[in-house]
This record gives sequence, C-alpha cells and structure tokens, in this order.
Amino acid sequence: MLTIKSTPEFEHVEMLILIVKHGSFRKAAKELNVSPPTLTIAINNLEEKLGVRLLNRSTRSLSLTSVGEEFLNDVTPVLNDYRRVIDNLNYHRAKPEGVVRLNLPRVVLELFFQRYFVNFKSEYPDIKLELFTTDRKVNIIESGFDAGIRYTQDVPKDMIAIPFGEKLSLIPVASPDFIRESGEPSSPNELINFRCINRCFPSGKIYRWEFISPQGDTTEVSVKGDLVIDSDAAMIQAAESGLGIAFVYENIAMEKIKEHKLIRLLSGYNYPADNFNIYYPSRKHIPVPLRTFITWVMSMNKNVMQQ
Repeated sequence: MLTIKSTPEFEHVEMLILIVKHGSFRKAAKELNVSPPTLTIAINNLEEKLGVRLLNRSTRSLSLTSVGEEFLNDVTPVLNDYRRVIDNLNYHRAKPEGVVRLNLPRVVLELFFQRYFVNFKSEYPDIKLELFTTDRKVNIIESGFDAGIRYTQDVPKDMIAIPFGEKLSLIPVASPDFIRESGEPSSPNELINFRCINRCFPSGKIYRWEFISPQGDTTEVSVKGDLVIDSDAAMIQAAESGLGIAFVYENIAMEKIKEHKLIRLLSGYNYPADNFNIYYPSRKHIPVPLRTFITWVMSMNKNVMQQ
C-alpha cells in the first residue's frame, strides 16, 4: 500500500495537468507566466510528497508514468469538483471574481467594445476579461477559451448560443469627392463600373457584396478595385480618402455619415442582416464569471430589442 509522505498542494497538481496538456514544461511555463525551472521544482516537490514518479522526462520526450496516468485519472475529477465548490462561493460575493477568456472576430471589438466590454468591466471590476481577436475560426475548447463570438452560421452545432447584440447590416458608402468625380450607381449591378474597396475573408477569398432589392430579390456582386482590406475601420478610412466605394457595417460608418464625410449609396437596397452570438460548451457547471457575463449579455439583449 502506497504511503503518502505529506499532502501535496493543489497548485502543483494543476501544474502537472497543464504540463501534460502541452507536453512541455516550457509551454506550460509560458501559459502560467513562470520560468520552466519553477515548474521543475514544483513537480519534484509533488513527486516527493506523493512518494512516486509521475513523469518520464528526458531532453527530447515527456510522458506520464503508469502511476502518473492513474493518478491524473483519479485526481482530475476531484480537482474539478474542488474548483466548482470554490467557484460557487462567487455567488456570495457582492461582485463575482475570476477570468473570462473570449475568442472573437476583430470587427466585434470595432462594433461593441465600448457598449459591451467596457460597460461590463465597469460593472464587474473583479472579473478579468481576456479578449483574443482572430477572424479565423478556432476550436474554443482546444484553445482554452471559455466562450466565443461568431455569426449564427459559424457557431458549432454542439454549442449553446445566445444572441450578442442587434442584427447588423452592411452598406455601401463613398466620400462626397468620390461621388462628384465618379457619380454613383443606381443599382447593385452597376457597382462593377465603379472603383470599389474589396473585403476579404481570412482564407484570402474575396467577398461578394450582397443586396436585397425592394421586391425582395437577392443579388450578389463581385466588385472590382485595386485595394483589398479585412478591416472595417480601415475600409472606412480608405473610402473617406476617396479611394473607392466601401461595403461596411452601418453601425461603424454612421458617425462619418452624420458628419457628411461619407454618403450612403443604394439606400433602396438592404443587406441580409444577421447578429453575432456568444457560444460556449454545453455542460452542467458554467463557471460563475462566464455565467455572470452571459446573464449580463442577455440583459443587454432585452435593451437592444426595446430600442
């Protein structure tokens, strides 16, 4: 029968789990923001207190021993229960604590940073909000995120999703100088005769501009132009500088339109609007910080719907 020399620290067990997850002391140390020697000392301490060797280590490989694998299989559920119990204490705090890690497209920050993220942080100062932007789709579970934000059609089917903000539309805009010099199209199909600023996907594929006519017909147009951008903020700057017609989110362009620095074109046509969703894994226990953020977003949705 194995005799435990002394009770190990949960922190050291969590370090072991992270090392095994990454298969590397260096990568685990980087995530924890500590030095690799610090992790080595922690694992040595853990093995000494348990009285067994948990890891097979060499300069080129890292693996669990059979005892180490059995230990992790047994202790991980216990550690998860411990985290859940500690996390539930957040309910008894005036302001919840913890971390929410979100993966989201860059445009979500351009659209919602002040209204959602800044206001949430002002209301919940003890929750650390970590925002990581990428326009490429990622697996939020494998990448270590609590939740993601994507358009409805991009949310994985096995995730729980709730609307994040109002439905959004893209609109074509151009500067007054550009319109004076080049005129303006009277229909989406006429856009091919104008210099346009192309939008591209992360894959590099060029986006086809979409329109819905007053009669409800849908049209897609492949516009022409010598400038390709993947940022709405940059596209608006380019359009304001007279470099062409841009197809951008109405919410972002509205201030420039009000200032008469940009003019909306083809106002009789609409865009097939959609909204973003915040999505997260389907599981019984949702960490209190994430649950707090989701509840707050749902309350914001009510305000949006009433506008």
